Amino acid sequence: MKLTTNKLIIIFGTLALCVLALIPISVFAMPLLQKDTAQPDPQATVDAMVTQTVIALTLNAPTQTPLPPTTTPVPVTVTPSPTPTNTPAPVTYCDWMSFVKDVTIADGTVLDPGETFTKIWRIKNRGTCTWTPDYMLVFSGGEQMGGTTAVRLPGYVAPGQTVDVAVTMTAPSAAGSYRGYWMLRNTSGTLFGSGDKANIPVYVDIKVKKRDVPTHGTVGGNLCYPSEFNPPMTLYFENAHTGERFQFAIAERQYIYEVLLPAGRYYAYAWAPGYNLEGAYTHENGLMKSFFVEGGLTTPFINLCDWSPYPHAKGE
Repeated sequence: MKLTTNKLIIIFGTLALCVLALIPISVFAMPLLQKDTAQPDPQATVDAMVTQTVIALTLNAPTQTPLPPTTTPVPVTVTPSPTPTNTPAPVTYCDWMSFVKDVTIADGTVLDPGETFTKIWRIKNRGTCTWTPDYMLVFSGGEQMGGTTAVRLPGYVAPGQTVDVAVTMTAPSAAGSYRGYWMLRNTSGTLFGSGDKANIPVYVDIKVKKRDVPTHGTVGGNLCYPSEFNPPMTLYFENAHTGERFQFAIAERQYIYEVLLPAGRYYAYAWAPGYNLEGAYTHENGLMKSFFVEGGLTTPFINLCDWSPYPHAKGE
């Protein structure tokens, strides 16, 4: 019998369907056929699988960093650290001095007008060069107070040594406060002093008090008596404003006089009691002439040369 292609396809398709139908039967029949074989506990198998899975997950899990605890920030007071100070290198000069003290005439000393005084400073050689006697203390400003402008040092002054330098001065004639400045001068003519830059002078500082106004003045003149000699007489000075009189005894043969009177305006006359004659300081017209006496000064040439047996009348 000859098989055609269609018949073959039908036969193989039928066989395939039969095989597929037998697969479910074998799956359910397999446990029944293996009764004598030890059967694993399904629950235990599941538990073991779960345990292994958990262990594997635990071992392979990434390590977690714990979060830091939350805290309330405490304010911090920051104390600024001091700024470091760069200490400059010490400065020095060849010619340099420092003031030590006033040996005489302290600052503010009160002096009389025109009074002569000696100012002495004590100074120290602060520099690195020795001062020689050719170094001078010279006037550099302010009130000069006298004719001295420069004085030489009394000797050699090595660095670190002190020396006293004196200058003779004269206080001004007018009242007030006065200050004069002085500096050292080296042999090259360069001025130097004290201070960080060697440029600060020493100074003299005084106060001149007001001149005491004298209350009396001097009066002098000639006694021109009309005789070979002058007899004893009394000399009168009468204040032209108050009428107050001052009298002085004149000895025999005294031809000039000098007396001290309070300041004011006066008339002058003399009386020779044994001869009844009056001499006076007069104008050309014979009237007495007044004159002024100034305190502290001399009024000269008050000559009593006009003699008369009668009192003289007063003029201006």
